[in-house]
Amino acid sequence: MPTNSALPKFNFLDDLTDASRSTLAATTNRVSLPPRAPVLAQGDEVSGVFLVEKGSLRIYYVNAEGREGTLYWVDAGQSCILALDCLFSRLPYPAWVETDDAETDVAIISGDAYRELYLKESSLQKFTFDALSGRLFDLMTLLQETGSLGLEQRLAAFLLRRSGVDEHLDITHERIANHLGTSREVASRVLRNLARRGGIALGHRAIEITDAALLKNLIND
Repeated sequence: MPTNSALPKFNFLDDLTDASRSTLAATTNRVSLPPRAPVLAQGDEVSGVFLVEKGSLRIYYVNAEGREGTLYWVDAGQSCILALDCLFSRLPYPAWVETDDAETDVAIISGDAYRELYLKESSLQKFTFDALSGRLFDLMTLLQETGSLGLEQRLAAFLLRRSGVDEHLDITHERIANHLGTSREVASRVLRNLARRGGIALGHRAIEITDAALLKNLIND
């Protein structure tokens, strides 16, 4: 549901001129979305810049068999690089976007206003370049893992990446399968194997990392 049109708390916005801040404030729509809410579909026109204030967006693909696989996440303080690229190239969006497993707050800046101000505001240019270059590295890392690592290694990398500092993740086996482009049965079998080896502890809709070093060694083997 929409909240208000005030600018989000992103540092690069502090460096804008007063006129530019007023323009963006008037063309920014802030929304609060429930878990797993659709945001963009493949082929959609991108009409704005997505700035995540809370929660995260999941960018994913769907293969020929209808199975999903996560490309990357846009977490709080970040923007979607594919949406930025499509906004400037005026190409249709090449994947799907939904909120992840928690309520997500997103500020959507009008694409027309952003493109216009990008030509004269160095802070917007720097933010756009940094977002594209930094997130491109993350995307390439995930693609490299998909192409070069086995499923057990990819699952270990996923758990380390998404569990956070508390090394805890509230998630179902089916959701993990969706992220990794596999079936729930296969994901469950790999998780049980990691648990037997002492790397993780399985709970009800939750996973605890008990030996991060074991998971890291597994990835590097």
